[in-house]
Amino acid sequence: MKFSIITVCFNSEKTIKDTIESVLNQTYSNIEYIIIDGNSNDTTVEIIKYYEVKFNQKNISYKWISEPDKGIYDAMNKGLSMANGDLIGIINSDDWFELDALSQILKVKRDTLFSIISGNKNKVNNKNKVYKTVENKKDIEKYIGRIMPLNHPATFVDKSVYEQIGFFNTNYKLSADYELIFRAYSAGVQFLFTDKVIVNMRNTGATHLTKNLFITAKEDFEIRKNNKVKFAYLYYIKRLVFNYLVIVRSKLKNLFNLF
Repeated sequence: MKFSIITVCFNSEKTIKDTIESVLNQTYSNIEYIIIDGNSNDTTVEIIKYYEVKFNQKNISYKWISEPDKGIYDAMNKGLSMANGDLIGIINSDDWFELDALSQILKVKRDTLFSIISGNKNKVNNKNKVYKTVENKKDIEKYIGRIMPLNHPATFVDKSVYEQIGFFNTNYKLSADYELIFRAYSAGVQFLFTDKVIVNMRNTGATHLTKNLFITAKEDFEIRKNNKVKFAYLYYIKRLVFNYLVIVRSKLKNLFNLF
């Protein structure tokens, strides 16, 4: 079983080393690693080049490109078009895998080719301290119309799934992963799970930025509406209220920190 791991990045010099080394040092080594850089202007590309020798020494396929893209999902689609593995995982450049992540995924892999496998993720602060472990919503049918049910950075997709349903819809800026999982569910993909932590995710990514909370809420609403989810508008209102509460809590926390 061959894994294709894709990392997309832009100006990621502070964190990408952790991501790359978490792939390099996996306990399972039948890996193809693909990095899609968005034409970074810091030292990201130099870091990527540095690891070429190390991957070659371990006989792990290492591919990378650096060029402008049209957003994170356009970059992911470039990586998918280059992927030759049986199972494809996507990890961003501020996250890192547990070192036995791929081995744990294989433990729940079945003979069926048309499947998606996902595990738990740790949410990590800017001091690399775990503050929350997030499980998947395993009852896909129950949750798919309400929220993104899977931990996308801890998720691996059979290549056959992408071949049948296509890649990410780049009309979405932040929620194309949710839209793809909804498409997969509608196509009858089998979802498999492990309770092991697969990935550590820093709270510094795009979806964690306050200004993007409302973009995500709107895109999620559009996805539900397009999939004829009942009460889609109600879920949208609840999400907006939640977002405002998050903002208020953040402002209060900052205020009290001043004293």
